[in-house]
Amino acid sequence: MHDKAKHLSHAGGMTFARIARPVVISAVVSLALCSPAATASAQVIPARDVVLEGRSQVPAPTTENLARGALTGDRAVVVLEGGGLPHAFTTPWDACDGGRAAYVQGLANAGIPVFTAPGYGNFLPSTTDKTGCPAQPPVEVQWNTSGYPTQAGQAVLGFLGYLNATYGYRTFDLVGYSWGGIVARATIAALKQAPRPGSIAPAFSYAQSAMDAGVTIPSIVTINSPHLGGPSYDIALDPAKFYGPVAKAWGPQYAEHAKGLIAYQQALGAGSINVLSTVSHAKKNPATWDATQPGVLDGVQVTLMAGDYCGRTCGVDRTSTKPQQTRAPRTDGTVPVYSQLMLPCPTPCPAPPGSVYLQPGMVPDNVVRKTFPTLHSAFDTKGYNLPESLSVAKNPEAIAFLVDTITKTWRAAGAPLLTPTP
Repeated sequence: MHDKAKHLSHAGGMTFARIARPVVISAVVSLALCSPAATASAQVIPARDVVLEGRSQVPAPTTENLARGALTGDRAVVVLEGGGLPHAFTTPWDACDGGRAAYVQGLANAGIPVFTAPGYGNFLPSTTDKTGCPAQPPVEVQWNTSGYPTQAGQAVLGFLGYLNATYGYRTFDLVGYSWGGIVARATIAALKQAPRPGSIAPAFSYAQSAMDAGVTIPSIVTINSPHLGGPSYDIALDPAKFYGPVAKAWGPQYAEHAKGLIAYQQALGAGSINVLSTVSHAKKNPATWDATQPGVLDGVQVTLMAGDYCGRTCGVDRTSTKPQQTRAPRTDGTVPVYSQLMLPCPTPCPAPPGSVYLQPGMVPDNVVRKTFPTLHSAFDTKGYNLPESLSVAKNPEAIAFLVDTITKTWRAAGAPLLTPTP
């Protein structure tokens, strides 16, 4: 591990200083602690080392960490990466030996304080196959990248509470890549849809701490997220049932590539695959996760980024006038564009899904949508034998748009960025 303690903030090998107004740093950060005798409302106590029965100590924030948080007022960006695989916790001043994902590094290079939310697979710790990582947060604020969005969102809300308790941040802009975009939506839902009083036994909760501290999420950017599922996930869920219909409707190349997700489902998949099946979005169903989402994104600035490189075949000129190209809904090699942009499926909608039901109120009116000639991931570029730079997470055009979007959001809010110093 490199010694970076002497710098208040560090990103991409550059030291940063704060632009803008002074910020008053409070010497006390409140944590929520509920005892068995407490009511449903958490008691607010001064921050200190607290020993909770059956739990480890909750560390008090250090002066240095509060100073780090104060460099940008009380605002930070949190990135949620894709599903299935583990993701290590990274900070604006420290990352694992291999560095950050390219799009995360792009944010850091722009002076945006960005954290990667730690996530684990069903049996893979957050630092699997990585070395030199910063100390990972408590496991209860790490999200299961193969789990259902509801529970994952609650864990990420806990992670925001952890960042608040540690650094003093109260405002978070979420960036979710792939499955992470859906979990980002679930995090907003967890913040807005608190459990009913008395429905959960009182205990220390970083998620409750986040709500008690008045944490807000004013904006969200999702990158190639399968908000409305996709036919490739149907194949992963039930190859015998869905391979034929997907090959017929979406093309044999798409279906054959989707077979690579079967191994993912068998080894790592869980609730996420069920949510991603087109069945979950094809018709009105009060039992689906979508049915709980109307109104969740109200008041949140929403930006949806999508990849549209592929038609019925991937690698064909996107301006092709061939009938089979112009008729086919575009995809990023794995997820249809309509799903990434939370739009109705083009008519006629290939089967599956055959139709898409959008819950009224699920998608706010102020959505910004942007498409790029990119693929879903390096898994897709390799599978289609295409350059890795077409992967959205490494694509310069997509990264530039992401950085510009976050930067403009911060400037509009008057939030100070970090800037390189000599």
